[in-house]
Amino acid sequence: MNRVRIASSVALAVLLAVTACQQKPKAEKLATPEPVLASAGIDNATIMWKTVKNAESYQVVVDDGAPISASGISITIQNLKSSTTYSLKMKAVAPSGSTEWLDSDFCVPISFTTAGKTVLATPVLTVSNIVSGGFTVSWKAVKNAEKYVYKVGDGAEQETTQTTFTADGLKNSTKYTVKVKAIPPATMADVAVESEWGTVDATTAAPAKLATPSLTSSAIHTNGFTVSWAAVPNAGKYIYKLDGGAEQTTTSLSAAFNSLTAKSNHTVQVRAAASDANAGNYTSSDWASIQVTTLDLVVLATPQLKSENILATEFTITWPAVEHAAKYMCSLDGAAFTAVNGTSVKYDGLHTLTAYNVKVYAVPADSETGTYKQSPVASIDVTTKQGESPDDKGGSLSDFDENPIF
Repeated sequence: MNRVRIASSVALAVLLAVTACQQKPKAEKLATPEPVLASAGIDNATIMWKTVKNAESYQVVVDDGAPISASGISITIQNLKSSTTYSLKMKAVAPSGSTEWLDSDFCVPISFTTAGKTVLATPVLTVSNIVSGGFTVSWKAVKNAEKYVYKVGDGAEQETTQTTFTADGLKNSTKYTVKVKAIPPATMADVAVESEWGTVDATTAAPAKLATPSLTSSAIHTNGFTVSWAAVPNAGKYIYKLDGGAEQTTTSLSAAFNSLTAKSNHTVQVRAAASDANAGNYTSSDWASIQVTTLDLVVLATPQLKSENILATEFTITWPAVEHAAKYMCSLDGAAFTAVNGTSVKYDGLHTLTAYNVKVYAVPADSETGTYKQSPVASIDVTTKQGESPDDKGGSLSDFDENPIF
């Protein structure tokens, strides 16, 4: 009886175990997905795979980072760095609570590289308008460029939104390397980067020589004159000198010369010079030269002499005033000349019946000696009359109211 019971118990246990095994079969791992790179952008990448049967979702891990859950057959991974290689692995995830399926193993990691940012095209430079102090640099607009940075020689970098700039204030006859690069707007910082430097060499011209002034003389007088000239293009000032003397500078178009000697020959030289600010672009012109002769002094008119009041021992010489004469010099019979301010001179205490010679010439004022000079000497002969009085003044005795002495 006991044996029967024991056998029955064993049989029951076996039956229950077999039933349990039939109700709870062993869970299987899902197939491992096989991801492939579909596309790689500058900051993203899209991964695709075939559907894994019985998978509820997928788990993606990039560079051992935090797992990323995915469904379907693709995922686009964002916020990546450009031109960077990444490692990616993934597994299929079994349905939640499943007793039949387990998550798959992670696949063999695959690597992918994001695309690089777009490099803006390098500007192609051309140089024009080359002068001694600078030049102009131009280029075609670069697609997606917001602005440009340029540099001339060792100078500082500068910015412009234009496609040209003029370099000035440079040394003449000097070679400069010019660089320009295109800069994208800030809104494209994730997809574009500045261009490489575009370069070009430019050599400034030698300074241009200013044109030689063309001189004319005017206002010529006995002690001076004026020299004039037309404006010379790009000249900021003029250098002149008289008879090889000291150089003088003017910004005017003429120079006056005074206090010279009458009827004297003079040489005036003038050259054009650049302004201080433009001195690097132009050199002074050749000297222009002009010969000028001052006028001779004007000779005062010869006094027109006339004798008056001729008596036995005296007479008077008169003359009309000579224009520009300040005084007159008079001489009697070769004696020293004496000055007379009026237009007459009287000589007395003379001998009767005697011939005398009077000379007179006009003299200009001291202030006009640079224009006028003394007149020729005028001469007149005068003979005194017969005198009947004791003092030989001429006339009858009754004219002098004197009593004869016996």
